Amino acid sequence: MKNQWRVIVGLVLVLVIVVFAVLNNQSVPVNFGIAKISGPLILIILGSAIIGVLVGLITSVTTILNQKKQIKALIAEKETYKEGSDKLIQEAVERTQRSNENQLAELQQKYQQLLEEKGDFAESDAPLNKTWNGFEE
Repeated sequence: MKNQWRVIVGLVLVLVIVVFAVLNNQSVPVNFGIAKISGPLILIILGSAIIGVLVGLITSVTTILNQKKQIKALIAEKETYKEGSDKLIQEAVERTQRSNENQLAELQQKYQQLLEEKGDFAESDAPLNKTWNGFEE
């Protein structure tokens, strides 16, 4: 829909220029400073319109090319930042895993110590284990 409006506006502008040029078909002189030419006003108007379109196209093409260069540079910069952030994330994950593994090892060591202490306690209190509440098992 957006492009249809552009085409319609372009056609209306071309129609206005053509009607204006047809209504003004007298011969007129044009002075370029260095040279002087004379021609029908219709050709002068159409020639001026074509030159204006060409100037507009040239300036817009250079602007578009500069924008494409900037886009490529920004995409490359984004990729650099993404790689850096991915690396930082990976380092943080590895640090967290190492920390968790260290905590797990410490807890396992404490658990083993508690089991050993309980085993030592159970062996030293063996006669007490046979009686509970004054009753023998």
